[in-house]
Amino acid sequence: MRRFVLPASWNGGPDCRLDARDSRRLVQVLRLRAGDSFPAMSADGSLYTCRILKDELASVLLTVTPVVPQDAQTGRAEAAGEYLTDVRAGRPGESSQPPHRAMPEGGSQTPELAELPDFTLALGLLKGSKLDDVVRMAAEAGVRRIVPLSCARSVPRHEDGARLERLQRIVREALGQSGSAVPTTVEPICSLPAFLNTYGTASEASAAVLRLYFHEQPLAPYSLHQYCTDSAGAVVACVGPEGGFSPEELLFFDHAGFSAAWLGPAVLRAESAAIFALASLRLLFLERNTWINNE
Repeated sequence: MRRFVLPASWNGGPDCRLDARDSRRLVQVLRLRAGDSFPAMSADGSLYTCRILKDELASVLLTVTPVVPQDAQTGRAEAAGEYLTDVRAGRPGESSQPPHRAMPEGGSQTPELAELPDFTLALGLLKGSKLDDVVRMAAEAGVRRIVPLSCARSVPRHEDGARLERLQRIVREALGQSGSAVPTTVEPICSLPAFLNTYGTASEASAAVLRLYFHEQPLAPYSLHQYCTDSAGAVVACVGPEGGFSPEELLFFDHAGFSAAWLGPAVLRAESAAIFALASLRLLFLERNTWINNE
């Protein structure tokens, strides 16, 4: 665990009592005890420090202290990608692995990392546990919101409330493991027209937004590097379900101000395409201060 995610039931007060599931994780898995402290984050992304008052297996009691203003810079550094010490073996400061370096000692200077834009990943509903895997990896990568789409080729077409609760739990676990300071949310499933009404050019008038839909055919007029050359305050990346988007849905994207993007000649599985697309965009924006685009 790099950062504990406070449960949604926490009322914002100075203490928080955990349910049996979170308590077992802290006591049995991480071997934390009364007096141990660790970094935490609330659902809105605010940073806190927690200390265990009582380490009962079925119900751990924590004190919750906001990160003071002079520590705010540290929180931003962690969000930008610096190493955040893991919490293991029941004592603060102990780590199961040494701090890593962006580059080996003696090599070139660590590159300056650019600030990441706000990421939204829209994904056609997938079969089985594939959606679970994409949601987990997207949360670890710092995606702000995940929007499951009901598309023409989605199987299944609908998901129940229990499924959404499961995805939200997966997000909490992924945030705690990765230490990401971005509070990822999973939105309710919606149709493609409803999604485009919310995220298309007709409804978005804020900072520059890069809107992309990924397709297995080379429909893209530009490379991903060229798309990422201009500064973007937000990125909305859309990936279809198994079988991809239908021809009619491609027209919907075009009319809503989205641009086609391509990941190369190999036809990827839908869950692979989502992570490939997200990883490619994330690295391009994160390291954009170190590369030069030759058009």
